[in-house]
Amino acid sequence: MKRQMIIFDLDGTLYRTHETALPPLYALCEEYGIKLSKEDEALLLCTTTEAFLEKVAPDMPEEEKLKFQQEIKWREIEEVKKNGCLFDGAKEMLSKLKAEGFLLAVCGMGSKEYIDAVVDKCEIRHYFDVILSRIDGKTKGQVLKDFLVTQQLSTENCIMIGDSATDFAAAQENDMPFIGVSYGYGSDKIKDMAVMIDNVEKIGTEIYKTFIYSKIEKEVANLKKPIVLGVNGVDTSGKTVFAEALSIYLQHRGYQTQLMHMDDFHNPKEMRYKDTSPQGYINYAFDLNKLESIITEIKGNDVDKDFHVLDFDLDTYTKKLHIKTTRNTIIILEGVLLYRPPISNLIDYKIFLDISFDEVLNRANIRDVPKYGVEFLDKYKERYIPAQKLYLQKYNPKKLCDMVIDNNDYNKPFICVPE
Repeated sequence: MKRQMIIFDLDGTLYRTHETALPPLYALCEEYGIKLSKEDEALLLCTTTEAFLEKVAPDMPEEEKLKFQQEIKWREIEEVKKNGCLFDGAKEMLSKLKAEGFLLAVCGMGSKEYIDAVVDKCEIRHYFDVILSRIDGKTKGQVLKDFLVTQQLSTENCIMIGDSATDFAAAQENDMPFIGVSYGYGSDKIKDMAVMIDNVEKIGTEIYKTFIYSKIEKEVANLKKPIVLGVNGVDTSGKTVFAEALSIYLQHRGYQTQLMHMDDFHNPKEMRYKDTSPQGYINYAFDLNKLESIITEIKGNDVDKDFHVLDFDLDTYTKKLHIKTTRNTIIILEGVLLYRPPISNLIDYKIFLDISFDEVLNRANIRDVPKYGVEFLDKYKERYIPAQKLYLQKYNPKKLCDMVIDNNDYNKPFICVPE
C-alpha cells in the first residue's frame, strides 16, 4: 500500500506568523510613512509583500517597492531567528504523524530563506520529507502540481492542510482533499469547507477520516443516482457518528444527502420480544418490509413527505420521519443487521465498520451503563453479541462490502485491505 502524504501550509497552519511578521512591518511602514489599518495587517498575513504594497502604497515607485520587499524579508527572517514559534501542539502533532508512517511536506508561499529560518528555528526540519517554497511567477497550486508530477504522486494519497483560500485553491487545482484550520489568518474565506478544525490537536484524527470520506466520494461520484449508501457494523461500531459525518462532508462537497437510521424501523416491543433468543433478535427486531417499501419508493421517485415510524420510547407509531430526496440524492442508511434480504440488494454502495467484540463491551460500558445500569451489559452478552455473530456467520457482510473500515480506534479509522 502506498504511503500517504500530508502537505501542510506553513504560515497560520503550523507557524505563528503574526508574532514575527507584524513587529518588523510596523517599524518599516513607519519609516516609509505608511499608515496601517487592522485590515491591512490581516492582508499581509494572507498575501505576498508585493500584493500588500499594491493595496497600502499603490503610488510607491517600483524601485522603492523592491527595496521595501527586500528589507522586510530580511528583517522578518531575523525576527524569526530570535522569536519564531509554532502553534501549541504542532511539533507534537508532526512527531506523531511521522511515527505513524505518514510522509510529511510543507508548502509555503514564503521565500526559501524564510521557510528555512522557520523550520530551523522551530526544530521541525527533520519531520519533513519535502519542503516547498515560493517560486516567482507560480501560484501555490502550480508549485504543488509540479512537485506531484515530478514525484509521480497520486493526489488520492495526499491531503492539503491550510488556513486560507489560497491553500484551498491549491488543493482544488490538484483534485486533492483539503482540511481547513479556523485558528489561522484566512479562515473567514474558507469557513464553509467540508472539514474545518479549530485546534492543532484535532488534525491527526481528521486526516484519517478525510482520507476515507474522500475515497468514498470518488467511488460513488459516478454511480447512477439516487444512490443508497449503507453503513453497517456490529453494535457500538460507530455507525451513526460515521454516517452523520459522511453526510455533512458530502453536503459540503455539493451533494444532496438524506440520512436514514435502521433504528427508526424497530418493531413494537411485543414483536421484538416474542423470541428473546439471538436468532429472535435477528428475525423480529426490525420491520424490514416497511424499510424495503420506503427505500423502493425513494429510489424510484422524488419524495418530500413524512413517514410514520415507531417511537421507540413510547412504543407507538407516532414519530414522523421526514424524507426529502430527488434523483440526485445520496441516501445514507446506517444500522445493524443491514446487509441481508430484502434490504441488501437495494443498497448500491456498502460500508462495514469493523470492531472487535471486546471493544463492543468497552463502548457499551461507557455509552449504555451510565444510562441503563450495569445489568444492561448482560443484554449484549446474552442477546446482541450472539445475534451479531450469527449475522456475520450467515450473511458474511464484510464480503459484500465495497469498503471495510477498521474502527477499533475512533481517532484512527483505516480502510482494510481486502483479504
